[in-house]
Amino acid sequence: MKRLLFVDDEPNVLHGLRRMFYPYRNEWELVFANSAEDALSTMEQGRFDVVVSDMRMPGMNGAELLTRCKDLYPSTVRVVLSGHADAEASMCSVAVSHQFLAKPCDPGRLRETVERACNLQALLDGACVRSRLGSVAGIPVAPTVYRELTRLLAQDDVNIDEIADVVQRDLGLSTRILQLVNSSYFGIRREIFDLSQATAYVGVNTIRDLALTFGAFEQFHERVSSATVTREQNHAIATAQIAKHLLAGQADADQAFLAGMLHDVGKLVLATNPELAGRSLDNDLENVDTLEGVGHGILGGYLLGLWGLSYSIVEAVAFHDKPGSFPGTRSFGLLAATHVADVLASEIEAGTHLTEELDEEFLDDIGVLPEIPEWRRLASDLLGEPSASPGGEL
Repeated sequence: MKRLLFVDDEPNVLHGLRRMFYPYRNEWELVFANSAEDALSTMEQGRFDVVVSDMRMPGMNGAELLTRCKDLYPSTVRVVLSGHADAEASMCSVAVSHQFLAKPCDPGRLRETVERACNLQALLDGACVRSRLGSVAGIPVAPTVYRELTRLLAQDDVNIDEIADVVQRDLGLSTRILQLVNSSYFGIRREIFDLSQATAYVGVNTIRDLALTFGAFEQFHERVSSATVTREQNHAIATAQIAKHLLAGQADADQAFLAGMLHDVGKLVLATNPELAGRSLDNDLENVDTLEGVGHGILGGYLLGLWGLSYSIVEAVAFHDKPGSFPGTRSFGLLAATHVADVLASEIEAGTHLTEELDEEFLDDIGVLPEIPEWRRLASDLLGEPSASPGGEL
């Protein structure tokens, strides 16, 4: 049974949380503390899977509590639930929390966050691995621009100019988005120089996804050469484009783009923390294998889950190398498209077929193995010269 600890100095808030999570009493052990000090004392008596804490509390505040929690209990998922959302407090929480939820928070969203946090624990087999990953200082947080864009997109009246204004605050990001939008990947037949036009053309969700991806890759630079980063980004973009086209017309098409962009994000964790892989990975990311037997896909899925991405994307990233090991329902969806796109993008980069990297048993099981030759042609056309790209279509 999962153990959850809720911390808040307001009795009414704790009462509301008790009432909200009462239906889960047979699935989760729920414990409530009215101060950070009380929470730490409670945690000394037994391990908790998730801690949900207020930010502003008398005495020790939420950031201090979660810092202690990170140091003492690194495998515990840390969630901030607070109405205190000024910039300084938010920055403090980013460094020590896996997710930040603002009060008032929709009960359904809070329940979903807690449920997914518990589910993510199952992605890493063994407390030792979770503990090591949870204590790593180099695990990246979701980029600030991505979090702001997500907040804006949750509003009913958001407009393109507001989106562009947020992106423009980061000169490097805005420049790279314009470079990408004007590249052959998007098949635009006229050059675009304005972020508002770029956003209108590719869509606000794609701009948000690019902000997340570029922000994540930026964190390679401290430990990994620019050439390595560029190679990884190009592969991610190619995979994203192929995956989205494989699911064209389906509900998962947009998610396929993001899953493709981030499918190898677990390599980022290992590259920025080479001690986990046991060696420097600057020029050897192609051969990244595992952290204590856990593949980079699982590490990436775990990270994206902590960032709050949809669980279908988490699954696609976690199992993209070996989709046959996925324990859920088998079908041609996000996971399968990400797997195939990854291999086909690698084939184009290598200039040869990499059939051994395809999970043919899985693809045959879901009835799409005969499609591989046609998909190879699609990938080749898609990643060819700009004239071969479908004009105006992502």
